[in-house]
Amino acid sequence: MQANRRSTLKLLGGAALSTAALPFSAMAQEDLYIASAYQNFKRGTIHSIDEKTRGFVIVWQDLGRVKMKAADLVTNYGALRVGQIVDVQWYDYVDFLIAPTSPAVTARAKAMMTQGARIEGIPGARERIRLWSMAGMCTKVDLATNTVFLINASGGEPDKPMPASGEVIQMPQVVSEAGKAALKTIKPGTQITTVYSVQTALQVTIIR
Repeated sequence: MQANRRSTLKLLGGAALSTAALPFSAMAQEDLYIASAYQNFKRGTIHSIDEKTRGFVIVWQDLGRVKMKAADLVTNYGALRVGQIVDVQWYDYVDFLIAPTSPAVTARAKAMMTQGARIEGIPGARERIRLWSMAGMCTKVDLATNTVFLINASGGEPDKPMPASGEVIQMPQVVSEAGKAALKTIKPGTQITTVYSVQTALQVTIIR
């Protein structure tokens, strides 16, 4: 097994919806959203910009480098430059599904990714917040930090290389109450499927 290079990332806050195992037909009608109460405000320095994906990497003093997407609400994205100090309103990873893998759960995860999530209380956002899924065998559940580790994962974050075969992946912190409850039922050796949102910026204010 290879140690995951991403396992050292420090992950903050976020929000989530229910991770209860709903039937696919019910899931298709569910309104996926990210609660506005879980937004973050931080000042950092832009390290790099990916104009093709409206992405950028920002350096926080306490988190190091974090890659995120700029939502359509970030109307000044074209003015962002490497080296700028900016104030960012953003959401960290948000868990939407933590469940043992089954055909129904796999279908639900695909439906979630197709649908995307809206942001509670913010009208006018044309784009949905992107969701991503990863599935694999659980190797460890850490209830102290509300994290789960997967091996032989399939799927993964957009714009990131697929994990190598046998690579152990530390998933982002589970932040929803339903997700935390689901973690207590997961045992090492269980095949599980997860769905998270992409780290997303809603507003970027250039300081200098």
